[in-house]
Amino acid sequence: MTTVTLATLSPALAGAWDRASARERTLVGAAVVVVALAAGWAWLWQPMTADIARMQRDLPRERAVLAAARAQADDLVASRRAAAAARSGEPRAAVERLLAERGLRGAVSALDVKDARVRLTFGAVDFPALVGWLDALHARDGLRAIEAVVTARVEPGTVRAELTLAR
Repeated sequence: MTTVTLATLSPALAGAWDRASARERTLVGAAVVVVALAAGWAWLWQPMTADIARMQRDLPRERAVLAAARAQADDLVASRRAAAAARSGEPRAAVERLLAERGLRGAVSALDVKDARVRLTFGAVDFPALVGWLDALHARDGLRAIEAVVTARVEPGTVRAELTLAR
């Protein structure tokens, strides 16, 4: 049994090509062209036309998704502009308004504004209510606690809080 390698195959092919007539060479060349065209159709043209058809089918849905995303982006920009306009107001007014809305005004024992910072002290406040108030204050008016001293009180869930708020 003989082993055929690439080195032995090439001279054999070269010899066969040399012995072939012009007609045989033309037929082999035509066969190679037909096989190349069939392979190109199977591996390139057919998948490409299938992808084009799929893209044409999906295009209206993709355009609708894009329009929805653009509308959401426009809404986000508008809401950020409105929030920025609301945040540009007086910080004391924003703090007092939200204290009144949340029913925490009575828990405040001291409130002072200096250098665009609001310092306030809660003598005794429910901790979850304080956290919710701070979250709402940040979301609506852009004020956040930059300094905080929170001390637990004897009553469960109640704290004493000294806060400094700023934008």
